[in-house]
Amino acid sequence: MDFIKRLRHFSRDELLRGSIILLILINIGNIINYLYQFIMARMLGPVDYGILSVLVSLTYIFGIPTIAIQTVMSKNIAKLNVNKEYGKMKGLFSNLLNKLFFASVIIFLIFSILAFFFAAYLDISFWLLVLAGTLIITSFIYPIAAGTLQGMKKFSTLGWNIILVFGVKLFLAIILVMAGFKVFGAILGFIFGAIIGFVFAIPYIKEVIYAHKQEDEVKILTKDNTSTFIAMLIIVLIYSVDVILAKIFFPAELTGEYAVISLIGKIVLFSTMSIGSAMFPISAERHHAGGKTHGIIRKASLAIFSLSIISVALFILFPNFIIGILFGSQYLSLAGLLVYMGVAFSFIAFLNLLVLYRISVDEFNMAHVGLLSALFGLQIVLLSIFHSTITEFSIVFMISTIVTFIGAYILVRKW
Repeated sequence: MDFIKRLRHFSRDELLRGSIILLILINIGNIINYLYQFIMARMLGPVDYGILSVLVSLTYIFGIPTIAIQTVMSKNIAKLNVNKEYGKMKGLFSNLLNKLFFASVIIFLIFSILAFFFAAYLDISFWLLVLAGTLIITSFIYPIAAGTLQGMKKFSTLGWNIILVFGVKLFLAIILVMAGFKVFGAILGFIFGAIIGFVFAIPYIKEVIYAHKQEDEVKILTKDNTSTFIAMLIIVLIYSVDVILAKIFFPAELTGEYAVISLIGKIVLFSTMSIGSAMFPISAERHHAGGKTHGIIRKASLAIFSLSIISVALFILFPNFIIGILFGSQYLSLAGLLVYMGVAFSFIAFLNLLVLYRISVDEFNMAHVGLLSALFGLQIVLLSIFHSTITEFSIVFMISTIVTFIGAYILVRKW
């Protein structure tokens, strides 16, 4: 009888059900994504993989529009989904698609010009940077479809779509690198994965696509949406900046080794993002409908805490085994740093959840953005001062993420 009650409770609990669906499917996608990293690290070697890791960090920055647009799209779609206003959803979808495609092309052209300077500073081919820059366009377009799926709470479809994106990326990258295209081939996998993901998402939002478009457009450039964009920008920079700064401060081979350690640490963050992805539209819709949301954030926090504890414990007990089995023996020299990365990205996972929740219930504004920016600035200052060794750099990165989360938790709640 108790078992039946629990099953009924599970079927009614949107956060639990959605989190589990996304946790399973997105983490299958993450496994495929990590397979991409593992295989590329072995196929390219430390020097070329160090270059790829910097470009991947740039793709995280290019992916800021993906995260920000998907967050904004999901929030607006969730509000419209309360009363099934598909016409307004289509108005939002089509207007954003037109505007963001135009904006992304302009930004790509500007980036291509700036790539002349980046190429010399980062010691990376100009044409490789330009190719990576095309991800700016896909980063503006793909999240429109993904955010619609998320806002409509089609978690299963969203999860399978993410698996498709990562699967295409892995398949094409292996073929192209084997064909001799090296880092160029690895980046081309990213580009085609996002394009195919967008195309295959369209049939699953047919309620929106075939609806009669209403011109009552939901504007994207509002104060709330601007604060969301900037907040997501800062979150991405916080979990990307360590590899970029390591490329500047340390030799190429050491950067490649550190990039592997950082990537494994990011497992904690990326494996828990599905919880925030499920929480966000549910809390936004419930808040918009006048319901209570505190129970949602408590459940999500407990889930992230549990996964983080397990991950960090594994990093402490089996660092050599984890690195060796995933990337090979040539990356074992920095195994002692893995625990610092695990702790660092655990706190970033909590920071990401805190910001997402506050955005979903309309309690995040430009004052909070200013506080978050100041904390990120402190992180940059600390890493720029303390980098005499890679160990010191890693410890300071961990400490800075802890300070950033605690500061954000206290100040955001207070303000």
